[in-house]
Amino acid sequence: MTRKALLKGWAGNYRIRGAIWGLGHFAYRAYLHLLPARRRSDLSRSVVSADGMTMQEVLGAAKVQVESTVGAPVEKLDVLPKTAPTPQPDTEHSPPLRPRHTPPLTD
Repeated sequence: MTRKALLKGWAGNYRIRGAIWGLGHFAYRAYLHLLPARRRSDLSRSVVSADGMTMQEVLGAAKVQVESTVGAPVEKLDVLPKTAPTPQPDTEHSPPLRPRHTPPLTD
């Protein structure tokens, strides 16, 4: 999977943060995190996903999923180019790799 775009927006009392991923063979999947705009005990976080064969199709399906989940239409959904770096493994807390010791060959 390769990340194709980042998503940011609003729907009702929720902020939308997510990404669209390319699955190969021109298929796409969006994962969206729905976060309450303010800390309220009556609103919970959610994650929704949507699939599509084009970027436009996956965006449309994602908007439908968000509206179904939060009960309000998507007011704004920005599609940002893939600008954030891909997460790298955390090497700061990892032990250093030791060279592999190979025993000498014997006859």
